[in-house]
Amino acid sequence: MFYKIILIDFTFAESNNTKLRPALTLTKPSKKYGDLIVAAITSNMLRKPQLGDIKIEKNEKDFVQTGLKTSSIIRLNKLVTIHVSRVKNELGILPKKYHSDVHNGIKEVFSLN
Repeated sequence: MFYKIILIDFTFAESNNTKLRPALTLTKPSKKYGDLIVAAITSNMLRKPQLGDIKIEKNEKDFVQTGLKTSSIIRLNKLVTIHVSRVKNELGILPKKYHSDVHNGIKEVFSLN
């Protein structure tokens, strides 16, 4: 389940509200509990860039693989652990060309460089 783009009921930290949002899977579900770690994806391209952000542009030739509707940003500093039951749908996959960006972004967010 690595690098799949999914839809989840995303709970916002500042409230108990949830909203159906895209997310990127970063782990496989744990065998014992069924939990997985995901990174939030936003289509708000106007937000101030944050540590670990990865832009996915709609005009890229392999954008269609993502299943996203518009250009978006993977927010590697906004990680959540969810149970697989919160996955509402699979949209697509993250093209391979972004995989090293994800690795580097995680290192950056957790100061592992």
